[in-house]
Amino acid sequence: MFDSFKNMKESTESAGIELFGNRRAIVFDCKCVVDYSEEYIVLNLGKLNLKIKGAGLVLSSFSFGQTDITGDIVSLEFERVG
Repeated sequence: MFDSFKNMKESTESAGIELFGNRRAIVFDCKCVVDYSEEYIVLNLGKLNLKIKGAGLVLSSFSFGQTDITGDIVSLEFERVG
């Protein structure tokens, strides 16, 4: 159990999130965009997916693993991949 947690931690150590109120989020070390709509955006961070839920969500930029999301952010959810 601890080994799998250690591996998960190592694969997401450089991932980070900056929140600016509930109107903007910058996600660092994003591997890819898994799915998106105006109500949710799912980003892969390695062994975790991050699901951002809200209204009027816009993926403003995706460059060098940095993802900028704007809109009315309501919640963030993490899900293990694999």
